[in-house]
Amino acid sequence: MLSKSTDEMTFRERISNFVYYFIEKLLMGQMSTKGIEEVIQKQFPDFNLEDAISDSAFFYINTDEHIDYPQAITHKVIFIAGLGKVQAQPLEKEYIDIFDSAKKGVILLSFGSGVQSFQMKSEMKKAFLEAFLEFPEIKFLWKYEKDEDQIAKGYPNVFTGKWLPQNDILDHPKLLAFISHGGMNSVMEGSTKGVPMICIPMFADQTHNSMLLVRRGTAMKLDKSEITKENLVAAIKEIITNQKYSQNAKMLSKMVNAKPTTAAERVVKYAEFAAQFGDTGTLTTQGRYQSFWVLYSFDVIVFLITVIVLIIGLLIFIVKKLLNLLKQKISKNSVKKLN
Repeated sequence: MLSKSTDEMTFRERISNFVYYFIEKLLMGQMSTKGIEEVIQKQFPDFNLEDAISDSAFFYINTDEHIDYPQAITHKVIFIAGLGKVQAQPLEKEYIDIFDSAKKGVILLSFGSGVQSFQMKSEMKKAFLEAFLEFPEIKFLWKYEKDEDQIAKGYPNVFTGKWLPQNDILDHPKLLAFISHGGMNSVMEGSTKGVPMICIPMFADQTHNSMLLVRRGTAMKLDKSEITKENLVAAIKEIITNQKYSQNAKMLSKMVNAKPTTAAERVVKYAEFAAQFGDTGTLTTQGRYQSFWVLYSFDVIVFLITVIVLIIGLLIFIVKKLLNLLKQKISKNSVKKLN
């Protein structure tokens, strides 16, 4: 989740990704897993989270197989992204008026509930506002948590609100793009609605989530350290004029929505199956019981390399012996001729 790479990596990126994997594993163990275990162990002293996950009948993950990278995973893993998804409702009049008055369309800016826009540095706020001013025919809806700041004063095409009906706004046909932090819920909502995105990840898994959409061709990613008026203007121009983002987003939306079962149905059906049969072991791979050394066949690789080295060494030894014998024979023949 911490890696910035996609599933297409150069050698250097593979090295970085390899290191990130172990850093993440260590951090998750110390910061997340350990804390969960300590709480549960108060009631169940022998509880081990890794064993509980491995011994479970199924494992739900909050992602979608058409958005995430293809992975080598077991049949225990069930994708449930979109769980709790609700139907879009008609927009209130104030939002309808904004959409109706926008000549070209509307762009939504929201960094979710974990990132507060009003806490941004003033330079970053100004960069957004000045960039928005470059698009007078587009209206911008910004989830901004402090009305008293009057951040949009003097910017006629910018409208703010402490809370915005994001799901309903994303469903509007005149929405051009979604500027987001790349949280998984926002990624899923934007993808489900077929809206191209500009992702500005802040922390945790947001870079990973953003790169998923970049890989699918439905989004652009901007680093938070690169937020300037010029970069924002360039990104907005690219996302609204290059039709590949919109086309890819719509295709991805169709794929996600066309799946034969919903996330809620999968949760219920697999929970019922688990309640009836439990963990039968039929879906548990032998890798569950193998060491890292054995799981990735390092023992086999070392053995084969050793055998090959020994064979090569033996061949070299034999060749040297034969050459020495040949030299000795040639030398004896030369001596006989001289005599």
